[in-house]
Amino acid sequence: LCAKMKFYRLEKTNYFKVWSFAILKSLAISLLLSIALLVVCGYKFMIVSSGSMEPTLPVGSLIVVTPCEYEDLQLGDIVTMDAGTYLTHRVHGKKIDGEVIPEDDPRYNSSEARWYTKGDNSDTLDGAITAKVVGRVDHCFKSVGVVVRYVKANYMLLIIFGVILVVFVEVLNYLKGKLEEDDVECYENDD
Repeated sequence: LCAKMKFYRLEKTNYFKVWSFAILKSLAISLLLSIALLVVCGYKFMIVSSGSMEPTLPVGSLIVVTPCEYEDLQLGDIVTMDAGTYLTHRVHGKKIDGEVIPEDDPRYNSSEARWYTKGDNSDTLDGAITAKVVGRVDHCFKSVGVVVRYVKANYMLLIIFGVILVVFVEVLNYLKGKLEEDDVECYENDD
């Protein structure tokens, strides 16, 4: 009796590629969920647009503003206020009726004394904080704001580019499937 035997060669799976993609996808999803959670909890993400706080907060930096109240402010905090537009400066001291009060003055801790701010890169003192305090700056990601600003300004162009890229990759995969109809090679042996 002569039996025909068939031998099959299966395509090998590239586990490095599979795991790398899974890890990158997990990191991207975790980052997006973290940002969404921070926004829901009241944190704000803002881009520095002037040089008044350089070198601490360079132009184009992305800052994370943690919600806080006026009563929570301390000397040296970098605070964001809403006065029609957002202003981010450092708490520099206290004033009463426009007069700067030194820390050793007994009126410094009175209810009349109001915090005032000043930009690190400015010689001009701001007025007392009367605007709504948005929060305290906790983190600064230098130059990330430039990328965010570009994406916001050109999001339609980026969406079109992304769709074209996805279509291109799918067409390549389709053509690859057509060229390699049979991923399994079959050999016959008359042993």
